[in-house]
Amino acid sequence: MSRIYILKHRYLIFCFLIVLSSVDVTMANNSLGLVPKSSLLSLKDVPIPLVQDRITGQGLNAYIRNQTVAVALGKALFWDSNVGSDGIACASCHFHAGADNRTKNQLHPKKNNEFNQPSALIPGWGPNYDLNLNDLPLHQLANASDRNSMIIATTDDVIGSSGSQSGIQTNLVPRVGVECNDREIDLYHVNGKLTRLTTDRNAPTVINAVFNFRNFWDGRANNIFNGVTSFGRRDSKAQIVEKQLDGSEKLIRIELKNASLASQAVGPALSIVEMTCALKGFKELGRKLLLLRPLMNQQIHVNDSVLEGFRSPTGQGLIYTYGQLIKSAFDRKYWSSTKRDSEGYTQLERNFSFFWGLALQAYQSTLISDETPYDKFIGDRRTVSIAILDALSYQEQRGLALFMGKGRCINCHKGAEFTSAATLLQSENNEEGLVERMLMGNGISALYDNGFYNIGVTPTIHDLGLGGKDPFGYPLSLTRQYIEQLLGSTIPDVFQVDECQFENLFQNSEFLSGNYQLVECADHSRSITTIKPIDPSEIKQLRVAIDGSFKVPTLRNIALTAPYFHNGGTATLEQVVEFYNRGGNRRGDDVSDTTGYGVNNSNLDPDITELELTTEEQADLVAFLRYSLTDRRVACELAPFDHPSLSIPHGHKGNYKVVEDINDDGKADDSFLVLPAIGKDGLPASGYPCYINDGHDQLSRLKNLS
Repeated sequence: MSRIYILKHRYLIFCFLIVLSSVDVTMANNSLGLVPKSSLLSLKDVPIPLVQDRITGQGLNAYIRNQTVAVALGKALFWDSNVGSDGIACASCHFHAGADNRTKNQLHPKKNNEFNQPSALIPGWGPNYDLNLNDLPLHQLANASDRNSMIIATTDDVIGSSGSQSGIQTNLVPRVGVECNDREIDLYHVNGKLTRLTTDRNAPTVINAVFNFRNFWDGRANNIFNGVTSFGRRDSKAQIVEKQLDGSEKLIRIELKNASLASQAVGPALSIVEMTCALKGFKELGRKLLLLRPLMNQQIHVNDSVLEGFRSPTGQGLIYTYGQLIKSAFDRKYWSSTKRDSEGYTQLERNFSFFWGLALQAYQSTLISDETPYDKFIGDRRTVSIAILDALSYQEQRGLALFMGKGRCINCHKGAEFTSAATLLQSENNEEGLVERMLMGNGISALYDNGFYNIGVTPTIHDLGLGGKDPFGYPLSLTRQYIEQLLGSTIPDVFQVDECQFENLFQNSEFLSGNYQLVECADHSRSITTIKPIDPSEIKQLRVAIDGSFKVPTLRNIALTAPYFHNGGTATLEQVVEFYNRGGNRRGDDVSDTTGYGVNNSNLDPDITELELTTEEQADLVAFLRYSLTDRRVACELAPFDHPSLSIPHGHKGNYKVVEDINDDGKADDSFLVLPAIGKDGLPASGYPCYINDGHDQLSRLKNLS
């Protein structure tokens, strides 16, 4: 390569950088809202959302007295296989770049509780099936570039994560060996032998999840943590026990905002499918764990970035019990009472959900991936140097330009977090943009929850997503709560809606009754007047595009977290880009559109149309996603992404036709994926250790991730 070519190459990069640094926010032709200025920020410039109690105004330091111990406790709880009923840890579904990249026993039958083999070309569909690249995408077309071409294979089944099998919870005091009978024995079996239950959605990464306003695919992990359940203020009975100065106990409510990670943490622990089907509640889980040494059956690396000072001399488990760690981490008013309730549970046991949620949030808040080539390139974009210019290859820079322009990716994957489900937290730190209004494909404006979109991966009837309800009968959607608020009802969640922030403002002509409230927007970015509807009959007719919507996941480390989408329906980044380029999986116009419920009522996001990217452009976009957004620390499991050892159930011995049951107890014998203990220095240097899993064996440009 000649010196002239190199200089020309770098000059082109220099020019691109200068242009990129002055990109106008309208560049993306965004129909989902203006691209925030922070869309070109490094994640290093985004603070972790402040956790604060809405009731008292207190921060986390009112509850957690020793943050270091709290993080250690959270890491132990996350990785400990003793937590679940039969060897399942939180990390069993979030062990690889915060996600799950296993292939066996991953299928869930979804709505009809029947495994639907996509086609005769794919045999053996069902429990203990070992997925391969030929099985994906789940929706296969004769022409992958044409969404209206003949369907080769399709199914409503999804790729999830395996969980509980036996349903027997051991080590309970006084209840020992409690059998859980509430399971579909006939469904999850092979040749009469029980197999592990499987989750009904693809496990998303927990890395950078601290920036999400809500967690889970359907947003049910509330931004407010109530100390007990996932549902924030929606759960009116959620209370924790506080010891008073006179020694008495008092039930109190807490409302910790920006704590959706804690809300998420308390969900799977008692799930019949995911972890622990036999327990009645966290009191029993606490009674089981409090006297145990964390990770007692697992190895901890001598150089573990968090647990090094807590590690036993043998490396097997910690030297302290869970009870001791809780007492060291949390304020004594939440655990020091000696009183017992009518069932004999201590304050420490009754508050175990509170300790559990906050400890796991403390640990996961350290799992921040902000050292990617993109961060190096963008973070210093105002300082031009060869090192910065070389952070991204010329192809990756072209991919970034496509990401922000022709590819329209920026419309949903905004901000330094690369998800619009989090950007409202980095933009002015307010909640007024939680509900948005956009122009749908049929020309009718509709309300929706910011960061949750229907992109036509599967028909809406397969999964309502955000369109569903919580256990208390409230809509998961904040948009539907906003409608109720306009009608004068009290809503459970606390949030504000600023109609002036809508991209598509309400128009007088939409409300024939003339009943509306004028809203001055002079204090906002637009000095105009909008309106707020007040007529009940017209409010009820407002178009809502919620059903079939799912949270936008982060794209950071996306090369490491296949399969993709909420149903796990695609295997490679090439397939993902192909999906968007053809305009999704939808066939035909609104008359035959299965992403909605009727003619001219589609919830399909208006950006899901043909992109007309060339083959070269698709390759450029994939290159940006694959290499620019991969953090070497995550790929190589360097601190803070190091971990204890863990044996992860990976299907069962045998195949989809026959399984082994050596002790003849009616349950298929597990196979295991064994993770060794990794210290802060990451995977061993020998053997080119840093792998990705989206159809490519390893990172070919590891040098660009350093």
